[in-house]
Amino acid sequence: MTGKGRIFVSSVQKELAAERRAVRDFIEGDPLLRRFFHVFLFEDLPASGQRPDDLYLGEVDRAAIYLGLFGKEYGHEDETGVSPTEHEFDRATVSGKERLIFVKGS
Repeated sequence: MTGKGRIFVSSVQKELAAERRAVRDFIEGDPLLRRFFHVFLFEDLPASGQRPDDLYLGEVDRAAIYLGLFGKEYGHEDETGVSPTEHEFDRATVSGKERLIFVKGS
């Protein structure tokens, strides 16, 4: 993984689970792409004692590319009324990350 660009995949996990795995599997399965990129999916992390928001926002900070997959669901809102996906997008925006957005139609 050293020297590889990190791609942070952001979406509502349950709604777009298959699409998230497809992105990871495509990049990891391509001989050229896997040499240069590592895909981060939150669900691939082992359980830990850290707060989930600290974990996923830290991964956004470490990523070179933010890949947003948006569907119909907004996600679970925190006490401020904001979903993890929106927090991730906001962090990527403030950090000046390259952002690629894909919207799934009906």
